[in-house]
Amino acid sequence: MDPNSTLDPGARRLGASLRTLMREGYGQWADTFRRDALEKLVPVLNDTDSRYKEFIKASQDGPVSTEWTLHTFRNVIRTIHGRLSVSRQLTHIFDEEIRAMRMDSSLEVSVKFLAQFSAELATRLSPSFDEMAYMYFEEVFHQYELSARQHLLDTKENDPGFEISEKEQQQEQQRILGKKRRRLMQDGRAAMDLFVDDMDDEVVEQLFHGNTSSSEAEAMTNQDQIQEHLTLCLQLDELDFASRTTDVIMRMLYRQVEANILDSFQAKWDVPTLESGKEWMFHVVLPFLRLTLLPKKDHVASPTGIKRFKIWASRLEFYFFKTFGDLRIKEFFDIIVECPKSEPAVKDLKMCIGWTGQREQLQKAILAEMDKRLLHPGAETHDLVEFYICAIKHLRILDPSGVMLDQAATAINQYLRTRDDTMQAIVKSIVDDSNNLLDGSTEGIQGGMDVDEDGSDDETTWVPEPANAGPDLTSARRKMEDIISVLASIYNTNDRFIKEFQNILSERLLQATDFQVDREIRQLELLKIRFGEADLHHCEVMLADIAESKRVSANIQERNPLVIASTLVASRFYWPEIEEKDSFQLPNKYQELLDSFEVEFELSRPAQKLAIFPSLGMVEIELEFEGREPISMRVPPIQAAIIDLFETRDTWKLAEIASKLQMVESALEPKMQFWIQEGVLREASRNKYQLIEGEHSQSQSQS
Repeated sequence: MDPNSTLDPGARRLGASLRTLMREGYGQWADTFRRDALEKLVPVLNDTDSRYKEFIKASQDGPVSTEWTLHTFRNVIRTIHGRLSVSRQLTHIFDEEIRAMRMDSSLEVSVKFLAQFSAELATRLSPSFDEMAYMYFEEVFHQYELSARQHLLDTKENDPGFEISEKEQQQEQQRILGKKRRRLMQDGRAAMDLFVDDMDDEVVEQLFHGNTSSSEAEAMTNQDQIQEHLTLCLQLDELDFASRTTDVIMRMLYRQVEANILDSFQAKWDVPTLESGKEWMFHVVLPFLRLTLLPKKDHVASPTGIKRFKIWASRLEFYFFKTFGDLRIKEFFDIIVECPKSEPAVKDLKMCIGWTGQREQLQKAILAEMDKRLLHPGAETHDLVEFYICAIKHLRILDPSGVMLDQAATAINQYLRTRDDTMQAIVKSIVDDSNNLLDGSTEGIQGGMDVDEDGSDDETTWVPEPANAGPDLTSARRKMEDIISVLASIYNTNDRFIKEFQNILSERLLQATDFQVDREIRQLELLKIRFGEADLHHCEVMLADIAESKRVSANIQERNPLVIASTLVASRFYWPEIEEKDSFQLPNKYQELLDSFEVEFELSRPAQKLAIFPSLGMVEIELEFEGREPISMRVPPIQAAIIDLFETRDTWKLAEIASKLQMVESALEPKMQFWIQEGVLREASRNKYQLIEGEHSQSQSQS
């Protein structure tokens, strides 16, 4: 059959001319025609480059017009594609003639022509072409993002079951990724290569060609701007510009992903954010990439295009997780400081590093930030301990194996051992009810491994042990199980902790003039669970003394109602050494009251000797003034002794008060500031104090 029979008369005449040219030895005419076509495009490209530079220069002082970029870039591609289309038609005719003459159906000059045309054209393109392409794809992406977000919002409103189906789809993705991710984390391959080989086609289809993202992408194609974009992408594909424009597209999308993470999630720790970012990737970024790299709606995409999409889609998703992880790792020190309200950010980071394997990066970042911002002389010991407690809470969520906590604890413990007040700060933090350590130190602990009934690990949730776990993994887990145990083990012994707890318990009991020690009893019982009763026996005796003192004081007041004092009677050998805080002479009425109590005590307990410490405890007083309301308050004995002197006269010199109380002036002067701050006294002149009676004198002293 004559191949020319299917051509129109004009094409047959052209074919006859081509055969004549070939017989005459002009077979290289196609190269000449290609060069001629390129030369005609060069002025267009140069003109576009000049106009682009003028446009950028004019836009330096104001916003860049996206409409100009969209229109100009489309026109350039349309012009190049139009010229190529004419040339391609001629080369197809040339192919038919060659096959007819040489009887070689496999020879396709048009393919060679297109490759040479595209390659040479690429060398003629100026750098402004890529810049214009970047601006074009960026603007189209923003338009698509707005449409996709609105489409997603409408879908959620119209389909109540959408959220459930999406969650099920994510669970299916996790199931498919389980074995692959486990192998990835074990052999250390880069996560971006997770979907490159052909064996992973099913995974890629589930992630990037699944029903949700695919249908949403198709739903966008009925919009005019998206249709124009698809047309341009088809033209770029036919021009064989895929590799060049793909680099531009991915550079733009990488930047969009990074900007979205920084703008939307930076310093936002009190709510989960990773899921919303994944939703944006799944419903906006990946569908846009699919439409751009695979624009053929009615034709099967080429294997090369599908392969390119798979590679870039997987890398783009990895880049999202990696960038999110980098941000949270950079913020992790501050996330620890904001504990517990920053717990959602910790859970997000845990999920993220499960994908990216950034465990070692996080560990190094924690240690570096602690060394820079925490472990130095400028930090208060109390702040160090508070950070340590928060770090324990967050790290045991982030790493149930306990390895990261063990490494961080090693660095903090080593530094805390250099501080003299470390154990005091630790015990104060533990007995502070606001920290809830005694009641909730083991709350939320997760095991290092989920084990089925038959003893096998669950392949969908199993995570391999960290590479840096070392032989002490079990010990690290055991230490991680209880915050108090971690803190108490700083010195590798519980003795210091027990001794410091006794000291702090003693201070608190000495202030308990009402004998209300329910909190102290509860805390002691909780500590006995961790440290045993033997080590805390002294503390039990101290609390027993409180109960006994309450009974003794009640019996004395029952026998002699005039004795209105109540005292704490401490067993000398079980309490830490009790010392006078301030040595001074009590006013006679206070001393007489204590003497009466001592007499009554010896009558009720003749076998015991009572040693009284006047400076300890509290005194309930009521101050009455002329011209203003009375004041009732509980103050230390030294403050009661000072204000008692002003009952006889309104003005005293510091030296006179010191003589009356038998104190040195340097120790007495700071005590006077208490009553000045309370608005009871004012310093009339240097070391001369005056009682404030009426409201007028009080306002004068404050001014």
